[in-house]
Amino acid sequence: MRTRREFITGLGKMTGAAALGYIALPLLESCLPTSVPLVPAATSIPIGPDGTITVDVSTLTLANPSLVVANFTADDGFGVIITLTSDGMYHALSMRCTHASCVVDRALTNGEIHCNCHGSLFHLDGTVDTGPATVDLTSYPVTPPDAGSHIAHIKVR
Repeated sequence: MRTRREFITGLGKMTGAAALGYIALPLLESCLPTSVPLVPAATSIPIGPDGTITVDVSTLTLANPSLVVANFTADDGFGVIITLTSDGMYHALSMRCTHASCVVDRALTNGEIHCNCHGSLFHLDGTVDTGPATVDLTSYPVTPPDAGSHIAHIKVR
């Protein structure tokens, strides 16, 4: 039979362990990325012999300046987002955050590309606005659409 002292000591240990777990678990979870890259999906957009893909950018406007390329995974294992900046330039960027290799958000946050893992923000041209990332997003050369066309060519290889 346990004594009262042993019971209270055991109860104190269990309470302390529960409190420590209650404090430590959120701290540990905050270190994990919230958007872990998944195994790349099969790419259904054909890559031309010159290493380019063609993308319809007709939906890009200054009011809606970003487009995730559907059904395409680049060689880095991440998708590609195309942006249109206020100077009329198209930018094709890897969706791999350069800080911890998380996937950047598909939707813009206040007109910028946001990484939900640690809060990095990137301008629409892929340059870092706010860290912890210190390196710009990987960019791919873009040949903009010809006059009267909505098809851009992106060199991915």
